[in-house]
Amino acid sequence: MGDLAHPVGPAHRAGGLTAVPLATASPEEAVATLTGPAAPYLIGVRHHAPSLAAAVPALLAAARPDVLLVELPAELQDWLPWLAHEETRAPVALAAAPAAGGGGPAFYPFADFSPELAAVRWAARHAVPVVACDLPLADRAWSVDRTPRHPEAGAATGQDADGGPEADRADRMGGCGPAPEPGAPSLAGALRSRLTGRPGEDLWDRLVEAAAPGSPPEALRRAALLAGWALRADATASGGVPELDLRRERWMRACLAAATAGGERAAVVVGAFHAPALAAPVTAPEQPPAPGVRPADGRGPGSADPARPVWTTSLIPYTYALLDERSGYPAGIRDPEWQHLVLGAAGDPAALTEALTRAAVRICAELRALGHPSGPADAREISRLAGDLARLRGLPAAGRGELVEAVQTVLAQGEPYGRGRAVARAMEKVLVGARTGRPAPGAPRSGLGPAVEAELAALGLPGPDAGGPGGARDLRLDPLRSELDLGRELLLRRLTVCGVPYAEAKEAVGAGGAEALTSRWEVRWTPATAAMLTAAGVRGVTPAQAAEGVLRERWRAERDEGGPTAAQTLTGLTQAAECGLSGLADERLADTADVLPRSGTLPELLAGLALSDRLRAGHVPGLDATAERTERARAAAELLTAAAVRQVDGLTGSEDPADARALLELAHRADVLGGIRLTDALARLAAGGSPLMRGAAGAVRVLLGHEDPRALGARVASWVDGACDPESRSALTTRLTGLLTAAGPLLESAAPALEPLLDRVSELSDRDFTDRLPALRGGFDTLSPAARDRLLGAVEERLGTSHLADTAGVDPVALATWTTADLAARAALGALGLLPPPADSPDEESAPVPAGGGAPEDGRRLAPEDRWRLVLGRRSDRLPASAAPLATALDELYGAGRGEGSRGEPAGTGRGGGREAPYPGVREWSEELAALFGPGIREEVLAAAASAGRQDVVGELDPDSVRPSVDLLRSVLRHAGGLPESRLAALRPLVRRLVEALTRELATRLRPALHGTALPRPGRRPGGGLDLPRTLRANLATARRGPDGTVRIVPEHPVFRSRARRAADWRLILVTDVSGSMEASTVWAALTASVLAGVPTLSTHFLAFSTEVIDLTDHVADPLSLLLEVSVGGGTHIAAGLRHARELVTVPSRTLVVVVSDFEEGYPLGGLLAEVRALVGAGCQVLGCASLDDSGRPRYSTGVAGQLVAAGQPVAALSPLELARWVGEKIA
Repeated sequence: MGDLAHPVGPAHRAGGLTAVPLATASPEEAVATLTGPAAPYLIGVRHHAPSLAAAVPALLAAARPDVLLVELPAELQDWLPWLAHEETRAPVALAAAPAAGGGGPAFYPFADFSPELAAVRWAARHAVPVVACDLPLADRAWSVDRTPRHPEAGAATGQDADGGPEADRADRMGGCGPAPEPGAPSLAGALRSRLTGRPGEDLWDRLVEAAAPGSPPEALRRAALLAGWALRADATASGGVPELDLRRERWMRACLAAATAGGERAAVVVGAFHAPALAAPVTAPEQPPAPGVRPADGRGPGSADPARPVWTTSLIPYTYALLDERSGYPAGIRDPEWQHLVLGAAGDPAALTEALTRAAVRICAELRALGHPSGPADAREISRLAGDLARLRGLPAAGRGELVEAVQTVLAQGEPYGRGRAVARAMEKVLVGARTGRPAPGAPRSGLGPAVEAELAALGLPGPDAGGPGGARDLRLDPLRSELDLGRELLLRRLTVCGVPYAEAKEAVGAGGAEALTSRWEVRWTPATAAMLTAAGVRGVTPAQAAEGVLRERWRAERDEGGPTAAQTLTGLTQAAECGLSGLADERLADTADVLPRSGTLPELLAGLALSDRLRAGHVPGLDATAERTERARAAAELLTAAAVRQVDGLTGSEDPADARALLELAHRADVLGGIRLTDALARLAAGGSPLMRGAAGAVRVLLGHEDPRALGARVASWVDGACDPESRSALTTRLTGLLTAAGPLLESAAPALEPLLDRVSELSDRDFTDRLPALRGGFDTLSPAARDRLLGAVEERLGTSHLADTAGVDPVALATWTTADLAARAALGALGLLPPPADSPDEESAPVPAGGGAPEDGRRLAPEDRWRLVLGRRSDRLPASAAPLATALDELYGAGRGEGSRGEPAGTGRGGGREAPYPGVREWSEELAALFGPGIREEVLAAAASAGRQDVVGELDPDSVRPSVDLLRSVLRHAGGLPESRLAALRPLVRRLVEALTRELATRLRPALHGTALPRPGRRPGGGLDLPRTLRANLATARRGPDGTVRIVPEHPVFRSRARRAADWRLILVTDVSGSMEASTVWAALTASVLAGVPTLSTHFLAFSTEVIDLTDHVADPLSLLLEVSVGGGTHIAAGLRHARELVTVPSRTLVVVVSDFEEGYPLGGLLAEVRALVGAGCQVLGCASLDDSGRPRYSTGVAGQLVAAGQPVAALSPLELARWVGEKIA
């Protein structure tokens, strides 16, 4: 493409530029003009171009310039010596931000493969002065025309860290002109027709980078100038170059004229798009500005304008992870570590091929480290395939595009998820790299650290000079009313997001538990603060820029993993909003409206609605409630509300009081928007939900006006009536818990709801009341002590038994006056003989309270008000002496309670709340329970204590007499994991007795469904039931018609049914979620697996998963061993469990995969759906169990379940018997 170089001649002097009609020239003429002696020595570049960066030193050495001009804003001039310093290690970045704030920072990252950095380093080595020749950032032209650009090719144009729309290919070549109209002929289009078709290839890659191996430096320079000229010609023909670029180019020409005014030879390293403008003649007598004087309009000389903003500049360390264009930071390039390898090859095709082979070997090694098979044969195949692709495309050597295609073809094996994601992670680690740069040790301190210290000083917060690291300062901020507090709040939030240990948020609650509009912080400057500011400085030079960089990087990582999940989306939106990052908050708000309705759980949806309320009300400091943002938040709230109403069906089997509270909150929000769907869902929940959700739904229906309070009161009274056995008493407790959790004040304020319960408790005999007392006390313990006091006051008022001693807030002086008057009146009546005689009644204090079996069936010696004092656990000092032991025994378990009014009293598990002394040990308490309530109720109270966390009561349970139940087994197993071996050995008989009894009971129900299949086998020996149809067909020859016309058959050859072993075995893989929300289903799944393991033709595997997967198949034959091995708790990663199950599949058509989970996946749904599709596509029978228990009532995420059904996995709530029937039908 012509001679290697030409001497820099007089044309480089001011006024020496010759007019050349580049707009109408042919490509050959244009290249000749741009490289001819009439033009300055132009090197058109893209911001990151490894092949050109390797050639720049040779090009400059051949040109021998006296001055070098580089396209960087004038404000960065003072940093150029430090950028070129021999101890500066790339990657680094030059950054600039307005000192007064109000504008986005500009970012200019440099790597070893950046041509500008190569040029500046060459100039420093050869003592050639360097001039930053781009338009100053302080010029108003930048604020008038801020066309979003990506400075990847040239003009290292500053761009805000929050970026903008993805630049088109012209932008990435150094220009920002409009794209040609569709169908219009263009030079760039003609050149693009020569592209190879590589993914992501653009004009620069094809003309410069792909053809670079083996090409001389001058050929690369000409190719780069040609690419820039073609794009500029297209921009001119399709509407013209934007005014901002024209102003910048006029400034560059003025700087060029000033630099060559004394006859100096100049070389210009500029974006390829701008190079043709610098070859054109100067049409006006442009002069460079005086030193330190900024232009008035960007067109020529002018005076300094003190109103112009001052920009703070920095040289900061950078990393390849941020330099990768997928990080969200500006001026990036794909796979910087690969670009570094290309730079090292220096245009040698053989060296580039060797670099590709090394990269392939490293990718295979990383993939193998991730647990996927890969080896040297794969690396060799990658290298071969990449070379073949390069030869087919006519390239001198394979490049990044060929490497990526070859890796995906050889290693990914057509799996977009699973192995495909592992390949992507391996490629990212190898091709992106982890290099981190640093400025030279002697460089002036700059970047995030000084910016934060200055902001701390301006806001009056402790800084490095605050008197040592030990002094902490507590702050109460009101950011919605104080500008100073707003600045402090935003700074502290941003530092927290960046991981800088400076501020710790404290809990702040508004009056009555409402949302607090203020915040509390504890701030402290420590050496770790300074260290982390340095580390966070790679993300930006201001707190806002660094925080946004951190949040965008997290968001990108979440997307790379197939997410974000609902929880990640909520966290991202909350952090962006609280940091005052309006652009990012709007983006994440749109993401929230898309992600949360599809995969969010009810608590997550409600949290999203609460955040939406804050955004609409303007209660997020630093984020204005603009009309557009308010409307978007309102639209998102409608979507979230509809999704939350759909989630109500997923609460059917919930046993968590938090779900009852969530149901109440949803009802308040969705009463208008929910409509018929919410009404119907609540009715279904009240009729068929778990005991807890029935109580909660009933209360919510009354609050919404869907049901009369009298109906609810009658239903609650019927719960008390029916509590005559252990199961119904346990249900009574949970129903009351749900009712009072959802609407605690309802009984206190709604007399029609309270009266039936009052009547029922009063009418019970003492024996029936004491049988139900522990269950009633457990249910009402849901209320706080203060709420129970208020309810007891309402009960006493309804019963008409309020005592005169209840003086409440009466003035003591007035009370004394009234008492004196009463005593005087009594004395006067006595003197006149008018007092009534004393009543002859038995001593109430000595009336015995019946114990478990010693009271008359219809006896009612306990007064109604005393019964309610026992039920509510309040005012026990007013109980008769015979009832006090009952209160003391129950207070041992429940104490004074939790919440309002509990301060100063025993809380939680109590140690005596009645008038009796607390028990010295659990044995004495157990004996007292048996004496007061009887042995049956004693077992129930001890089981409740075990569920509440009392480990010491487990040893008091008698293995021989205890009633086996899954709830009791869950409680015992919960404690078994934390006990030492000595105590665990003592507990094993109880666990074994429970497991054996439950397994035997379950096997009795399941085995007929699994073994009942009988195959007909003809024969004279009876082997089973008579097969009548086959017997008739086999004996038709013996048919005889009788005199009355009836036909009789003599069964000479009867056919009997006999069981036959199936010819081929089946494999059942039970994938069980053992996260904290699946405790009951985990127990049932283990018991069911043990029963299924006894089926001769069924190979049963048991996989337990939370965030990790454990194969417990070796223990499946022993249910006790299996349950003791299962550790319940942790998160939920269903995809990992299915991935392990897929490895166990040998014959897909005879494999059953059953997933027992609530489907609240804690990881991105993409991986889960891919695993389901892979199993279904292979031919496996896949079933999702939203619950596995005797009731068949599920608690699950309906949104995720719906997506699984669409992927081919049915989801159902099954009992173990129904699951056994499904298995029996499949293997029959």
